[in-house]
Amino acid sequence: MQPDYKNFSTADFLTDDYFVYHQLQPTPHSSHFWATWLKEHPNRQQEWQQAVDLLAAIRLGLDSYAQTYLPQETIRQLLVRIQQTNAQIDKTETPVRRIRWRLWAAAASVFLVLGVTIWWQAQTRSSPYEQHLATLDKTVSEKVNNTQQVQTIDLPDRSVVRLAPKSRLSYSVDFGQHQRVIYLSGEATFSVTRDSQRPFLVHANEVVTKVVGTQFTVRAFAEENRVRVRVQSGQVSVYRDQQTNSPTQQKGVMLLPNQQVVFNRKTDQFDKMLVETPSLIISPTRQKKGPAFVYNDTPIPQVLQELKDAYGIEIRYNKEALTNCQLNSSMTNESFEQKLEIICRTIGATYEMIDGQVIINGGTCQN
Repeated sequence: MQPDYKNFSTADFLTDDYFVYHQLQPTPHSSHFWATWLKEHPNRQQEWQQAVDLLAAIRLGLDSYAQTYLPQETIRQLLVRIQQTNAQIDKTETPVRRIRWRLWAAAASVFLVLGVTIWWQAQTRSSPYEQHLATLDKTVSEKVNNTQQVQTIDLPDRSVVRLAPKSRLSYSVDFGQHQRVIYLSGEATFSVTRDSQRPFLVHANEVVTKVVGTQFTVRAFAEENRVRVRVQSGQVSVYRDQQTNSPTQQKGVMLLPNQQVVFNRKTDQFDKMLVETPSLIISPTRQKKGPAFVYNDTPIPQVLQELKDAYGIEIRYNKEALTNCQLNSSMTNESFEQKLEIICRTIGATYEMIDGQVIINGGTCQN
């Protein structure tokens, strides 16, 4: 009984006997089966074709290419199976067919090597990061993080960058003298020294993030379809990099603390929202009225204002309807969303997060 191939990954195909035997010794039955299966499952063609290419690479001795995708033990097992199959072919095939096979293998190896080379160049040199660097006239300083740990980089203007693994950034050697421009591929968190005369610009894929002095994180890997910018403090503007020849004109997005924007590289759209877990930007002090986030008959508008100040998040609600509502609750250990849920349960309201702000719907003082 054959397995359910519709959920197979590339590695799964390469450990499946029926798939491997078809690649090594195809039969009319197996060819018909796979042709039919591929028509019925077009969403798995990429994994299937990658498995075909990897098996061909192993068959032609390109182990180093295969090792970027497969464990050494899997490659070893496939080599043993290929050798066994080749031995059977040598016993049954005529010398002419054997020569044809070797000529085909030699030609295939050339095309596969060329294909891998072209693919690698497309992944590296054609990325927005490389395109930016190719246009620079000045000498560039590049930092590459090939470790498994976040690396801290001190910039000439005393700004600090925490560069994530598998990430790289570049800047001109005269950074900070006339302008502050960074080129990023990957993910990094920036703590920017304030300088109103020289804005700090981060070019990441098709997006530019502009600040004067703040802390924010940019995630923009070349192989990912989305660019994400999150703000921890200060104010950030994010806009489409028009140097990449965008077919449409995009307006910028302004971000405040605990807000983020996701740019979809396929649709050219920005989606502004709150971060997954908002954090305090100001530690609330209520010494005269008791501990922070502990309320005794406290008017709801006052509670919401303190929440807004502490997290820097705009909260919109019907002030007239909630003027006389009060809260009796201790919310010292709750998250931002848990605090909102407690408040909304108290007044019989609901809330939603739209465009990086909170909207409280309904609510009365009857509960």
